[in-house]
Amino acid sequence: MTHDTVQSTRRPAALAAFLWSLTAVPLGLWQLAASGGGPFTHPNERAGIVFPDAFPGALAPSLLIAAGLGGLLLARARPRLWPATAAYAAVFALLVPTMMLLAMAGYLAAFFMPAVLAVGSVLVARGAAMKLVAAALVAAVVAALVVQGTLAPSTLADLLGDLSGGLLDMGVYPLAEVWSAAGGLAWAGVTADLLRRRRAERPAPGWLAPERAERWGKAAAYLAFACSLPYGLSRMSWLTPWPYLVSADELAANPGLRLWGLLLGFSCLAGGVLCLGLAQRWGERWPYWVPRLRGRAVPPKVAIVPAVIVAYLFTLAGISIPSTGLWGAHPELIAVFPFLIWGPALGAAALAYAIRRRATA
Repeated sequence: MTHDTVQSTRRPAALAAFLWSLTAVPLGLWQLAASGGGPFTHPNERAGIVFPDAFPGALAPSLLIAAGLGGLLLARARPRLWPATAAYAAVFALLVPTMMLLAMAGYLAAFFMPAVLAVGSVLVARGAAMKLVAAALVAAVVAALVVQGTLAPSTLADLLGDLSGGLLDMGVYPLAEVWSAAGGLAWAGVTADLLRRRRAERPAPGWLAPERAERWGKAAAYLAFACSLPYGLSRMSWLTPWPYLVSADELAANPGLRLWGLLLGFSCLAGGVLCLGLAQRWGERWPYWVPRLRGRAVPPKVAIVPAVIVAYLFTLAGISIPSTGLWGAHPELIAVFPFLIWGPALGAAALAYAIRRRATA
């Protein structure tokens, strides 16, 4: 790899980290000036990683301002300073944000899940006759759920009201978490570029060889799929008289809760299936049921970018959940939400997929 090539791959991450550092200073000043408020003030009491009460309240925003000023210089760091950029990535990507980012992404995926399930069920059917049968079955299921109450108009209205009301109640705090995560990912990109420059003249380690990556990547993909089963199947139990983690009476009295749970469960299981695509042929070639694209090569970024984002969110949740004490109060959540395994496994599967696709290209 030439010096010019390294510089060209380095510029986007360095520029993103520099611009992010510019915004850190005014955000820190805002938080410092807003007594009892500011963008990083959670509307409810936040049970995350916080400073002890003995520290002054101005410490955190002051550190943010200092981090912004330091980041302006560090964005163009030399390779030997990669531990400093890695520290920026760890703090702002893993320690500042909470599980709220995953919750928001999960509810967004659940919101679109009915359309995905309905359209997907028709597309995967082979032949015109089977597509008509699939469409009829989808219509029958929807009608039954409307009559049962899960998809009743009043339930859907309450669902949208709860979602929009919850977001409005949070104010700008979710945006602050997104900002922190974006900065952490930018610094992670800078760190990766610096490490790449350090080993530009060295041979790649053997485990990065495409044939070896195919083996451990497949194992990682199947492990990620297995991690999706506990939560997804536990939500499917809400269709039975023996729901898990909630009483049947509560679900009967709150159809919106049942609907959200089922949609989140289907989203989780669908995501688990997509994990397998990182190690299967249909993850490299569009399958037969994708209109106009069937048989063509899947652009690598179409698979890699979503997988990396989700792997990050799962890893973040794996760190955030223990800090909130949820596992201590409900130890069964360790099995239901195996994020500490799920996130890294999905990230490894995405890395192996990228290695294989680059070797193929």
